[in-house]
Amino acid sequence: MGDVEFVHYRGPEAARALSEEYADAYTEIYAEPPYDSGPLYSRERFLERTGRQVYRPGFELLAAVDARTQALAGFCFGFCFPEGGWWGGETSEPPADVIIVEKVAVIELVLRKAYRGCGHGKALLETFLAGRSEPWATLLAHPAAPAHARYERWGWRKVGTVQPAPDAPVVDAMVLNRVPAR
Repeated sequence: MGDVEFVHYRGPEAARALSEEYADAYTEIYAEPPYDSGPLYSRERFLERTGRQVYRPGFELLAAVDARTQALAGFCFGFCFPEGGWWGGETSEPPADVIIVEKVAVIELVLRKAYRGCGHGKALLETFLAGRSEPWATLLAHPAAPAHARYERWGWRKVGTVQPAPDAPVVDAMVLNRVPAR
């Protein structure tokens, strides 16, 4: 596939993440292994969860749009976890140096299959994070998902596990220190 362009949406505009186009991309990706369209990854749960998240402080949506066709190639969104904030559900103890500060939670990083293998996923995540001021970023990654190994190569490290809902798999909580070492 060709080049993609990134478009930021903040505030009320970010609610476009609730559109059919975004829900279609989400369900397409989460039908793949290891997710296999499990209950947490249904279209209904995505829309319900995202419907609450778009109103969280610091919510931001970054769309990857095919430069030629203007079709949605993928998206990334997230919001701020305040000091003391961490993932919900059954979770292991977060690292002390991460929990005591604000952090950006990357909630979704979705890239349609036709756009993979070209560096678009990494660029999407880096562009999303570049506009954020929080010293730490966190995300959840299924240990069997190909993206998990990519996150590790990109500098993310596993710091624990989370089961976000009783019918969800246990996934790894990963963090990235965004403050350069001195």
